Order: sequence, then structure tokens, then C-alpha cells
Amino acid sequence: MTIVEQILASVGMRKRQASFMEMLLGLWLAIPGRINYANLERFSDLSERSYRSWFDKPVEWVGINSGLVVQLQEQGKMGKRLIMGIDTSNVSKSGKCTPGVGKFWDSKVGKAISSLELSCCSLIDLETQQAIPVHGLQTPGELAEGASRVEHYVGHVQDVVGSLPPDLRGLIECVVGDAWYTKKTFVDGVLQRGLAYVGKLRTDANLKYLYSGGPTGKPGRPRLFDGKVDFQDFSKWTLVAQDESTTVYSAILYSPALRRKIRVVCELSLDSKGKTKHELFFSTNLDMAPLHIITTYRSRFQMEFPFRDAKQFAGLMDCQSRQKAAIEFHWNAALLTTSLAKADQLLAHQGIPQDFVFSMEDAKRKAFNHLFAQRIIHALPLDLTFDNCLPLIHNALNLGVKAA
Repeated sequence: MTIVEQILASVGMRKRQASFMEMLLGLWLAIPGRINYANLERFSDLSERSYRSWFDKPVEWVGINSGLVVQLQEQGKMGKRLIMGIDTSNVSKSGKCTPGVGKFWDSKVGKAISSLELSCCSLIDLETQQAIPVHGLQTPGELAEGASRVEHYVGHVQDVVGSLPPDLRGLIECVVGDAWYTKKTFVDGVLQRGLAYVGKLRTDANLKYLYSGGPTGKPGRPRLFDGKVDFQDFSKWTLVAQDESTTVYSAILYSPALRRKIRVVCELSLDSKGKTKHELFFSTNLDMAPLHIITTYRSRFQMEFPFRDAKQFAGLMDCQSRQKAAIEFHWNAALLTTSLAKADQLLAHQGIPQDFVFSMEDAKRKAFNHLFAQRIIHALPLDLTFDNCLPLIHNALNLGVKAA
């Protein structure tokens, strides 16, 4: 039984749908060109109409991707110190009739552009620095009156955390997001799920020192704060680490924007012009080690690699449907295909997981070679099977693969 069969069986998927998903995921990786209904029909025995029908059916994406993470952990290819990262990615879409088209920020061009937006939650292993996307959700282009996109994002995180298997959920140390998510509504929503939050602050963030002295003798409530933080004076901070290029300070401060105490870590370094710059990281867990906060936040960047591979090789941008359910099916299938290709190479890797280098290009070329060889063997007027011929054509299947 292959890893895909094991995972699909573990989520209790119906046999017919599981058979379709197993065929689809293998075909998704193998076919060249755009991944759309027409191209899927050209390389399989199903019609375009059949694919449209299957893409509208619900799939337990969180359960499937969670099963993949568990399989990799059991094989020793992923550790058990996990964080959940959330990030968004723009997906271009022509026309104005597709649901969800709106103005979304694109960091590449530095402005909001008309597109679709994918919100994705991923599980990231702190030991091996491997990221597995768990669930992708479309961000609505227009919101109901009084609603905000922050509420949409935090609802996504809460739903994904609630859908994870209890054992896997217990391994998550915190949720991590970039500076955009540092908002009270989002942070409070994460804490409601019993998880800490690690994020980044603006360099000019409004922070206050906590007052630790005795009673002042003045009337009124006891004094709570000891002045606003000045990032030119670190006399009230604790020095954590220092070397030739970087100095790290930490302190427990009060954030008026978040309305809570947070552990703040300030990293001082020199920019390209030799001037001192600083970055501010924080955690709602006041006991988290300062250097671990920085490491945890920077591990969030591992989410970007599945986005890149899915866009370049797995057709993340190719969906031709105008149905919201089908669009999300397409996105999650592209991300899952990328994760399965990575898992296949990771399981075959003989060294330690930290030394693993993934090539989606090689995975796609090898999958196409397998598909092409199967079609030729099935067309021969002989009693041959692909498995019987595999030892004879093994080298041919690796044709063009860089790391063969």
C-alpha cells in the first residue's frame, strides 16, 4: 500500500472517491503544461465533465495533510516540535465574474492588485525545517458589513486547529504570522484555542515598561507602567546575546495595541550602509526563550517554498473554474501534490532530514517518465505489466532527472 493509499484510508474516505483522488494526485504531478480540466482529460480516461463534478465535492484536506505529517514523523523524517504558520498568496485570475476577486496586497509589486487570495495554514517542523501545507482557503473579495479580513483569517486558524487530530494538535507550540497579523483580534483568537502566538512588531511599535517599584503614595490606582520604550536606550532590557554584528535584548513589556503583556525581543544589526537597525519579535508566552522566539518566527519562511513549487510546477495558478468549491479543491490538490512529491523524496533520502534538498522539477519529470512508460507497456500486445518491466526500464524512468 502506497503512502497515498494509507493516508486516504486513514481519513475514512469513501472507496470511490479515494480511488479518484489517488489517480488524480498521480496524474497531477505527471502531466506537462497547465493543470486544468481539458489537460486532465487528455492524459486520462475521464471526461472533463467528470473532473468538474469531482472538484465540487468536499474533501477532508486537513485530515489528509495531517496523515502525511504523521507518516513522516513515524518514519523519522519530521520531528515533533511543530508550529503552525499562516500566510497568504496572490493567485491571478482574469475577468470579474469569479467569486472572491478583489483587491489584495501583493508584496512583489508593493501594492494591492485585482486577484484571488489564498490563505494557507501550514505545519512547520522546527527540527528539520520542513513545511507541510494543511489547508488552503479562499479569502472573500467582499465582506459583509461590519466584518473584517482579520476575522476571516483567525476563523481559518481556529477551524484548522480544531480539525487536527488531538495528538498532532498537542505537538504545536504556537501559531506564527508575519507583522500584518499582529492585531488584537487575531492574537486573541489564537489564544482562545489554547496556543501561544509569535509574531513581529513594527519598528516604531508603541510599548510600555512595566512598573516594578513599590506604592508611590499618591491617590488613585497603583502605578502600572514606567514610561514608553525608547529604542535608543536599552538600559531596562536584558542582554541576551552579542557578537560582532548582532546584539539581542529582551524584556517583558506591555502592548497597548494588543492590550496585554508580551515577551519582546529586539535584534540590533548593521544595514548595508553601516547604520544600526532593529527588528522586534514577540511572543504571548512570557516564558519562551528570547532566541527561540527569533528562531520560531524565522521558521515561518519555510511556508514560502510550497507556494513557489506549487505555482511553478503544480499548476496552482491554472484553475479555470468559477466555482468557489472547485477553486479551493484545485488549490489544495496542487499543494498536496507538492507535499507528496517532497515526502517521496524525503523518504528515499538516506542522510539526516536537515541535509535534504527537494527538487519539484525532478519529481515532475520522473512522474511523467513513469506515465509515458506505463502507456507504452499497456499498448504492447504482450502479457506484460509495468511492475514486471520496472527492473528493465529503471534507468530510462530517470531520464532527465538531475539527482537520479
